[in-house]
Amino acid sequence: MVSYSPWLMVPNQHHSEDRHRTESSISSGLGWWTCFANSICGEVEEKHIKRSFLNVSTNQVHTLELPEDACGKRKTICGFSLGWLILFDNRNSSLTLLNPFIGDQINNLPRLPRKGTVHKAVLSADPSCNPNGYKVLAIFGDKRELIGYEQGKKQWTMLQDYGNHYDDVLVQTDEAFIAVSELGKLVCCDPPACNEHVPASFFKGKKVYLVSINGDVFMLVSFSGTSYCFWHETYDDKLKRFEVYRYDEGRWCHTKNLHEFTIFLGQNHSVAVRNAPDFRPDCIYFTDDDEGKVENSGVFSLKEGEAERMQWFMPRLS
Repeated sequence: MVSYSPWLMVPNQHHSEDRHRTESSISSGLGWWTCFANSICGEVEEKHIKRSFLNVSTNQVHTLELPEDACGKRKTICGFSLGWLILFDNRNSSLTLLNPFIGDQINNLPRLPRKGTVHKAVLSADPSCNPNGYKVLAIFGDKRELIGYEQGKKQWTMLQDYGNHYDDVLVQTDEAFIAVSELGKLVCCDPPACNEHVPASFFKGKKVYLVSINGDVFMLVSFSGTSYCFWHETYDDKLKRFEVYRYDEGRWCHTKNLHEFTIFLGQNHSVAVRNAPDFRPDCIYFTDDDEGKVENSGVFSLKEGEAERMQWFMPRLS
């Protein structure tokens, strides 16, 4: 089995004198760690775009050149899966797969059936290792419905029969897709079919995320806004707080700690890392939901039930 390091995309403005800064004095730009940012635009040099990627297992940054033709200004990142960036082009409603580490790209996927935004997409398998057997599952359109594609097919398959208002999708180690709605409904998908594992509940959160930890599925329900109530306390800031649930035999079980794991949470890619260097365990590092803003990015401690802003972020440079 191929092992994939947990990579995140980071800002390009790194300075060598800051290479040893950690959480307490981190450089501005937390909102673009990932592939958490929607834009792929970076420093342009000739026909390539330079972007920096953070390996959170080692806390080191690596700068890579991406082909400019694969990273046009109208393309946004809608996923980072198994080492591949998934880019959405709103001009022609199409997806491009780009592996920034080996330079491969796949741009022959069929167009989506209609105009609409791809909110999140994941791959079932690495196209480099399985070029004829990978699938794509995406959250698509204003209703946030599920849509699937199987390599070699001529069109996408809409999965309208399985509901809408999905917030996140994830692929497990056995290449199985799972998706969760804003109300916590969990489905397992092998397009064109899906099976419901957990029915919709009543979660009062703003957005729901999925993360895999040691093969278990965790759901993170975020709370944010002005003057909202969380854990019987009222908050007047816009920082996120979270409740964490683990999937267990058809239901969501509330979880009070992550132990030695740290979760890095983003709009289009989230990852859990054990003993991440220079980051706090049992915490969730999150970005602002508004593209281009960093003031509401921060870190949430499950133990304390409190969030704090992080105004600076600078991992070590390789």
